[in-house]
Parts: sequence; C-alpha cells; structure tokens
Amino acid sequence: MQADTAEIEGESAPKGGGKVRLKTLNDLDRRTTAARVVFELRDNLAADLGGKPNLSVMKLELIDNVACLGAMLKDAAASYIAGEPIDINEFMALTNAQRRLLADLGLERRALKDITPSLRDYVASNYAGAAK
Repeated sequence: MQADTAEIEGESAPKGGGKVRLKTLNDLDRRTTAARVVFELRDNLAADLGGKPNLSVMKLELIDNVACLGAMLKDAAASYIAGEPIDINEFMALTNAQRRLLADLGLERRALKDITPSLRDYVASNYAGAAK
C-alpha cells in the first residue's frame, strides 16, 4: 500500500471482507491521454484562479472534480463527433455538473500577483533620467 493511499473497511469491501484501496489522482499513470487531459485542465484552472498556493483545499477539490468531468466530456464529445453513439442524458448531466462547479469556483480569471507598480515606483523609473 502507498503511504498516501487510505484503506477502509465497509459495505463496499470485496467479497471475503477485504479492504478497499481508495485511489486518488496521484495514483494515475500520467502517461495516459486521460490523465494528461485531467492534469493539464487542473493546472490551467488553478492558474486562472490565482495559482495553487493561493487556493483553499476546498477550491482545489472542486478543481480536481471539474478537471475529471472535463476529461469525460471531451471523451464523449470526441466519440460523438466520430459518429459513435453516446448517452445524451449522461453527457448533459456531466455538462451541468461541470457548469455548476465552475460557477462555484468563479468564471473570472484572477491574476497570480499584482504587478502594477506603485505611483512612486512608476515615476521613479520613468522620470529618473529627466531629473538630471
């Protein structure tokens, strides 16, 4: 068992009363297309919201869920465009769930850091040569 992966006992345990190993995104093989899509979307969403260090654990959890839903939606959309049948009700449920989570996170991009110079710094840098 990995140190960061919990095991629990419960009703969902395998037959024979074993333990269930809970998987996390960190358990994924990052070489798969699905994992790459999830992690890229997760990183982009976190950056749009001000960067991971500036986000609460709650927002990071929502971002993980949005990224997973995004990967599922992209897969379903690709299947549809390729002419394969999809469950439109499932697609719409995923779309609505993702939209609600995105609304909870906020749809506006946030700057990582305010880089606007103060008036004093602006004047000092732009008029330093003119004072001589």
